[in-house]
Amino acid sequence: DLMHSVSHHNLIISPGCDMPYDTPVENTIGAMEAVRDHERIHALVQNYTSSLDDIEVEMPDYAHLEKPLVEVFTIDSATCAACGYMTAVAKQVVGSFEGRVDFVERKSTERENIARIKKLGFAHLPSICINGELVYSSNIPNAGEFKQRLQACLED
Repeated sequence: DLMHSVSHHNLIISPGCDMPYDTPVENTIGAMEAVRDHERIHALVQNYTSSLDDIEVEMPDYAHLEKPLVEVFTIDSATCAACGYMTAVAKQVVGSFEGRVDFVERKSTERENIARIKKLGFAHLPSICINGELVYSSNIPNAGEFKQRLQACLED
């Protein structure tokens, strides 16, 4: 749909960090075909549906956690620069609490984590949740501010 909404004059489509490492060559060819022959490809995928409803995801019981839980939702911190920066800040800050805060990275390269993102109801990556609450969306936090936020969670 986006292809129909923009001018094609000097249009450049370039894969970036949203194309994880070891992506099948066929996916890249498919993206190229979608640009070159977008009318035909649009017709092919017009009725395509993908469901995450069949994926069983066990969500943490955020209301009854023993320690604050920091979840960093990324494309993949190993291949996406912004995701890597956000993950590094989160790890640094969580590490400064010496085990009093739990940390997990949830990569969108795993379908279960896409289902988690859908259940939590946010749309941008990278993002950070504390105890299931979205606190940073596509905005790499300042370490000091993030540390204060976590300290407040520990004091509650």
